[in-house]
Amino acid sequence: MIMHDFKVQTNWENGRSSIGDFKADHIDGKISIPSELGGPGDASNPDELLVAAASSCYIISLAATLERARFTNVKITLNSVGTASLSESGKFKMETITHYPTIFTDDTEKLEKRIDKLIEIADNNCMVSNAIRGNVEIIVKPTIDSK
Repeated sequence: MIMHDFKVQTNWENGRSSIGDFKADHIDGKISIPSELGGPGDASNPDELLVAAASSCYIISLAATLERARFTNVKITLNSVGTASLSESGKFKMETITHYPTIFTDDTEKLEKRIDKLIEIADNNCMVSNAIRGNVEIIVKPTIDSK
């Protein structure tokens, strides 16, 4: 088994109106509470970073799955939506992440026959999907279009 540590350093000062920062090997940025939740909203927030992580992981996994299935001349665009809820008790929770991939290919008929299985394989091979599965529902609604 291969193991790998992904290291992130995060810094924050003061209360909920502040802006923090994070740094990893290949990404860094600012973080804040979204304005819709009473924060300054001047930076990325953990919720959209979670959706971005799920989206980027899924598109890479889908590309690899399509390649292994011999769909090599493809282009993928992906829109992802994270839907969160705030319960009466004040608990904030990501309920669903829905991926809307559009796959452009010269072989639409062949892909349409196999798409259901391929999107399932891609989801099962995505580390972020596997990490949140059982707590956040992952939905994939693909569209196939000619290149």
